Amino acid sequence: MQDQARRITYGAMMIALFALLLAFTMYVPLLSALTLLFIPLPITLYRLRYDRLSTLLVAACTWLITLLIGELLSIPSAIVLSAVGFVIGDTVRTGKSKLYVFMATGLTLLVSLSLLYLGSVWFFKMNPIEQLLQQFQSIQEEALVMLTGMGNSTRDIEKMVAEAFTYYQTIVPSLFILSVFIAAYLFVMPILAVAARLRFEVPKFASFLTMRLPFATVVVYMVLLLISILSQTEQGTTLYLMEANAILIFRFLFFIQGLALIYFALHTMKLPGIVNVPATLLAMFLSPFTVMLGVIDIAINVRAWIGKDKRG
Repeated sequence: MQDQARRITYGAMMIALFALLLAFTMYVPLLSALTLLFIPLPITLYRLRYDRLSTLLVAACTWLITLLIGELLSIPSAIVLSAVGFVIGDTVRTGKSKLYVFMATGLTLLVSLSLLYLGSVWFFKMNPIEQLLQQFQSIQEEALVMLTGMGNSTRDIEKMVAEAFTYYQTIVPSLFILSVFIAAYLFVMPILAVAARLRFEVPKFASFLTMRLPFATVVVYMVLLLISILSQTEQGTTLYLMEANAILIFRFLFFIQGLALIYFALHTMKLPGIVNVPATLLAMFLSPFTVMLGVIDIAINVRAWIGKDKRG
């Protein structure tokens, strides 16, 4: 009986915390970007203490609170955020690795947002992707007017701008997937940090400095580049769509690998951590070079050479 009372009391506290974070996110713009990342936290904390069924009941109560604080259209967002909190708490409670927690959270977000997209198309006749493409079209027309006004050849400019915007429209799926997993990372890191401060046992990532993608990623990337060069796929086709999105995702992975190599080199030189900030900005500015560094590091293990030179 006493345990049941504790469950109810703790659940009420978590619902109140969820409501508070949601209210700050909706009505305090300056704090919304920060508080949004912590909205799943109450569900995570409750799952770390109690069973799945009780956590789902608490999550359902947060949806009702959302209806009172916001409006009917806010409930899908509350469902997605509570699902994120549940998955993080459940995977940590069942002893999964931090990578597993991150991937499970990313997949939960991906599926949830995809369902929200389908729901907006079917029930509300709203298509966010079509709206985005229309914005692309208007930006393209404005760019053409501006460039032709500068005295450039109209035909060449039209071709260049059309190709550029066709490419950006093509990579919308991969940009969506990358954005979802970046968002998942931004949810997982602060929530697990708070859970650790509250003395819950949480998994940890291996050091970013030791990151190393499988060699097979280089092989697949090279095959994709060869197919892209040799096939000369026409823009707008399904094959072009698949090639462009796959190559973009691989380049993002190699960029992260290259960044890890840069951090490793700076760490080996025993430079202060603050140096990582300008190094990151420079790596982003010179992203093709950073991608190349990542590919080389996987292919020939540059870290071993850096460590060898340092010991020598």
